[in-house]
Amino acid sequence: MTDFEDQLRRALERKDPSADFAARVMARATEKQPVRWRSWAAVGLAASLFLGAAGMEFEHRQRVQRQGEEARAQLLQAMQITSVKLHKIQKKVRGNL
Repeated sequence: MTDFEDQLRRALERKDPSADFAARVMARATEKQPVRWRSWAAVGLAASLFLGAAGMEFEHRQRVQRQGEEARAQLLQAMQITSVKLHKIQKKVRGNL
């Protein structure tokens, strides 16, 4: 066997835990866990970014809708003006015939 395999075998050998292992585990399990403010801060930051992006998207969609409505109104006005002018021209042409 190679030296590497021997080192690996020794590293993976079963070892008995120290005498105070159970006491250390129990003490650690009963300790109060510190408040993880960083994780809450990250959640708050992520929520703020999401709400900001959603608000910006909502505003963008409203602006696009307003622009579409304005364009529609302008088109209808242009069609009305064109209709009136064509009607006047039609009257003149029929009057001359």
